[in-house]
Amino acid sequence: MTNPLSQPWTWWFEWGITALLIVGVILTSFNIYPLNIYVLLVSNFGWVIQAVLWRKTSLFIVQLVVTVIYVVGIINTWIT
Repeated sequence: MTNPLSQPWTWWFEWGITALLIVGVILTSFNIYPLNIYVLLVSNFGWVIQAVLWRKTSLFIVQLVVTVIYVVGIINTWIT
């Protein structure tokens, strides 16, 4: 069995942003707004970075679009 502490930083990053994404979904299910949007924005941007590290174009495009949607929504709430 591999020592988890010997994993590369990308492994920790991947699981960290996954946990953050789950927290964001939990916040959304309990309607904790706008904290849920900010948590989901950070976690999805983390997945954009992870997609670049993995060189996965489809994952990059999906997460980039979701991140842009969150940014536009945040800007929209600030304007109105």
